[in-house]
Amino acid sequence: VVHGAFVSFLCCSALLLVFASRASAVPETVSLQLTDVTPSSFSVVWMTNVAAVPDVEVYADFAMVTRLVEGIGISPMPDAPLAVATAAKHTGIMKVRVSGLAASTKYFVRTVTRDPASPESISYSGINEVTTAGEVVPYRLGSDGSLPAYINDQLAMKVYIRPNDSADAPGVGNLIMLSGVGTHPVTAFVGAGLAPPYGVLDLSNLFGLDLKSYAVQGGEKTLITIYRGGTLSTLSHYRLLPVPTSPATVAEPLAGFFADMNLDGKVDRSDFDLFRGQYRTAATDRNYNPDFDFVADTEGVVDARDFTRFAREYGRTDVR
Repeated sequence: VVHGAFVSFLCCSALLLVFASRASAVPETVSLQLTDVTPSSFSVVWMTNVAAVPDVEVYADFAMVTRLVEGIGISPMPDAPLAVATAAKHTGIMKVRVSGLAASTKYFVRTVTRDPASPESISYSGINEVTTAGEVVPYRLGSDGSLPAYINDQLAMKVYIRPNDSADAPGVGNLIMLSGVGTHPVTAFVGAGLAPPYGVLDLSNLFGLDLKSYAVQGGEKTLITIYRGGTLSTLSHYRLLPVPTSPATVAEPLAGFFADMNLDGKVDRSDFDLFRGQYRTAATDRNYNPDFDFVADTEGVVDARDFTRFAREYGRTDVR
């Protein structure tokens, strides 16, 4: 009897381990952001650790009592050609657009990440709140009282490709996110609209704190974050927006003074902390950022030579 009970105990323990393993195998959800908010739509981007199927649920309330379905459009991997969308999903980069919304209205959304290799493995994010933009404004009052039409430029960003990355369609499916200007970030996939390793961001999708279209002036400080598939990691670049032109063109963001890494006008401890996080990284490392490799060398390493050049500028408060 004791032996039988012991065997039963072992079997139950084994089953519990199996169930526990399955329970812990749900896809991860990291780096979730609400992006591309317009008067009638918004998007959600995130990363996961499997080649997942992205989805979202939309609610009228934080308690998720009233789910919104009627008239709501859910579009996985929007604005991405099939090859780009496939590459992104394969490496765990997710994007879903929600459309059919009312302007200046609050909504609540959570992500749903399904692992196609394991149908019972589904993860849900927490609930997130977003308010749609109020109005697309095609004109701005000029200094002479006129109402000239305006349109913001598109911004072309080249993502960093490591020496050991695939040379075939480099960076395709990576996601570029620009934040720091307007109420919400705007995003674009690498390989959609421009040949890789470029992606192109439409700055006309920026909206200001007044919930109306934001007119780029040029010189605004931005943070450009690259979602890099297969690693659950991101790469960050501080950049300035170029002065818009007429007619609108595809322009590249501008780098500031090399040692003022966060573009706050001075070289101080905050810049040192950013540099310290990159020290001794090599070009083949997943977190290597070429912005911190100040001295051109064949090794491609952020090393003492880069630190020496940075140290010469430390303490400056007159950076422009």
